[in-house]
Amino acid sequence: MLGSWVGLTMPQERESADALPKPLVRAAQRLLVLDIEGGGQDTWLWEQARRIAATAQMLALLPEAREIGDDPPDLAAIAAGGLFLNAGWAVQVRDGSVDRWRILSRPTSDILREFGAGLLQEHAADLLPAEVVQRAVAAIRECNDRFTRLPEARALAEAENLDEIGITYILRQFRNFQAEGRSIQQLIVNWTRQNEYHYWEARVNDCLRWETSRHIARERLKVVEVFMNALARDLSATDLRRVFDTSGLDASRLVDLPA
Repeated sequence: MLGSWVGLTMPQERESADALPKPLVRAAQRLLVLDIEGGGQDTWLWEQARRIAATAQMLALLPEAREIGDDPPDLAAIAAGGLFLNAGWAVQVRDGSVDRWRILSRPTSDILREFGAGLLQEHAADLLPAEVVQRAVAAIRECNDRFTRLPEARALAEAENLDEIGITYILRQFRNFQAEGRSIQQLIVNWTRQNEYHYWEARVNDCLRWETSRHIARERLKVVEVFMNALARDLSATDLRRVFDTSGLDASRLVDLPA
């Protein structure tokens, strides 16, 4: 192991025994930051990878993570695996089989995991100890398996599932809706329907394996509820309409805007 906590070094940071090699982090960044048509860069996949790499390490150290009495998790393997966990999406965007707006719009398949595992092997072989690379690759390949006994795979899966609950999920869905020409109002409608059908309650209970993760997810959903209520208020200007109601202003004079 490279240490009790593995950081992801940035250019201005000093590399230490508890950090992944900078060339490996840079390779992941080059792979996951996607070019935008007409100029600019899309950092969504790269930012998600960094979140998972960091979150998975913390989750792996929870007492609950030792639920089946395995050996201590290899945090370097988790960090490296987190960076390349969804790298297969970048491959498909570049070969034109997936539009970049559709990244992470569905569960990552075993085939895409295999792409990520292969890319990690390619870039990490000369930068990390062989046993770390082996565990990281295995973690990527097994993280879709609910019954895996590999602690690194369980931590990565838990981190990815937790990342799909909260404001980051809403922002990703907004990206998709914008690309499809759907309105912000439809985002609110979709959220409302999910709550009506207890979608999030089921997702928290079924997709997260540890109670700490479930607690965090439920707290994040409370924040999303506040956010979505505020968004609905702003879109319909209900706060301003209340001013009209309480001030006796004549709303009938307003010019209607047909849909």
